[in-house]
Amino acid sequence: MNISLAGKKILIIGGARGIGAQIVRDCAASGAVVAWTYFSSSGEKATEELSKELASSGREFLSFKVDSTDEQGTLELFNELRQKWGRIDGLVYNAGFTSPRDFCDISYQEWKRVVDINLNGAFLAVRETVQMMKGSGGGAIVLIGSAAITSGGGGRADYVAAKAGLEGLNRAVTKYFAKDKIRCNIVHPSLIETDLLCQRHPDPGKRKTLGEKEVPLGRLGQVEDISNAAIFLLSDQAGYITAQSILVDGGRSYCK
Repeated sequence: MNISLAGKKILIIGGARGIGAQIVRDCAASGAVVAWTYFSSSGEKATEELSKELASSGREFLSFKVDSTDEQGTLELFNELRQKWGRIDGLVYNAGFTSPRDFCDISYQEWKRVVDINLNGAFLAVRETVQMMKGSGGGAIVLIGSAAITSGGGGRADYVAAKAGLEGLNRAVTKYFAKDKIRCNIVHPSLIETDLLCQRHPDPGKRKTLGEKEVPLGRLGQVEDISNAAIFLLSDQAGYITAQSILVDGGRSYCK
């Protein structure tokens, strides 16, 4: 089965690096016109490289520097997309942040910032997206969550709580907007070999051992594993799937 996104206009929030960048690549390779956001200085550098890569293959794309938690910046982003695209067919909310922190060491300011990035920013992007989709025949939304919601996580409680909040947002979108042919689903990754995980576990041998010990399928996940699920959910082949949560974790959540 070949999955085509030909002609679709898809926005990836947090698309410069890691999972987001792979989703950008795969959307473009599947025929979509893509746009993505970034915010940090490392995201800006990664965007330059990703832009060169897509331009060299003749892909059509846009990129924007936007803080996903900034309401005004988000409104301006969507206003620009209305002018440039006229419609939006797919949204992937991939913006996220976490780093190890013991429960009682999390300050309230840290809690609010992590919830802002992982949950509140998703609400802002989804709110603006559904308004565009309602007027153009519907579309698909994919939220990138975390398999940590099944276990309580091994990193930090604010991140787990925020990602769990995406479950409620997912169902609410379906309740309110399924009638408008808008679908919403979540992909929950676990132990994906991104640059962030490599920073936390810099030794390749130890990362390999981590995958063998922690994951029933015997390896760490790759960004392609998450992107494959997202591309399917964005496509017309997933046209009867909504309000679902898909664990892409090599069996780790339920087989440890």
